[in-house]
Amino acid sequence: MANVQTFLNRAGINTVPLKLVLFLFLATSLLVIFAIQQLTSSWAIAFSCYVCLFAQLLDSLQNRAAKHTLQQQLQWPNYLDAIHSAIWAGATVQQALVDCSPHAPKTASWAFVELEKDIGSGLDLDATLLNLKSRLASPIADRFVEITRLAHGLGGQGFLPGLKAQASQLRAENANWEEINVKQSWVISSARLAVFAPWLILLLLGTRSETSAAFNTEIGLLILLIGLGASLFAFRLVRLLAKLPERRRILVET
Repeated sequence: MANVQTFLNRAGINTVPLKLVLFLFLATSLLVIFAIQQLTSSWAIAFSCYVCLFAQLLDSLQNRAAKHTLQQQLQWPNYLDAIHSAIWAGATVQQALVDCSPHAPKTASWAFVELEKDIGSGLDLDATLLNLKSRLASPIADRFVEITRLAHGLGGQGFLPGLKAQASQLRAENANWEEINVKQSWVISSARLAVFAPWLILLLLGTRSETSAAFNTEIGLLILLIGLGASLFAFRLVRLLAKLPERRRILVET
């Protein structure tokens, strides 16, 4: 459940409780399966099309999570620069974290609202930063949190140069990641269309009584299973071949 919540947070679905999300997903799944079965008069076609739709939905959520992650990465340097300027002007770390929250990644604004609540409740800086690290679950956030904790433990020594260096490094990394993602997106879009199109055609043909009758047989079911397996394998293969290396969270307890 923790992994599911982390995945939903990465995808920007964090305003709805996890139990409600799972309930809505289950209810929608049953409704979709029932609707397709009513349309095609075939449970085999209904389940096959649903599996394909589920794979598309899961991939869409993964893409959404990747886009949100990239957006966070692009906005982090501005947040670091704002904190650098605030502390240089004489603000404390706690004040800088709160005052500079408008410059934080928009997709992670909910986490900084919780950060402000933690600071307002009197929670110490170390625990506040650890909570932020857990909520964002991001390698960049991990680095920022650990640099801040380390500098705070050393009385602030080397914190400002560390922030400036991290912001410069992130800008260079983000430029490369953005260029690679743009070039890769058309490959994934083509693969999704190639997998989804045959099942859309099957759904349309399934409205004919002779088509549904043919796939309600053992041979028809076998053909559906082979086709579904081939489609998912092909799409998974494209995903594996086109997968980009991710920034790993190494500054986190396992």
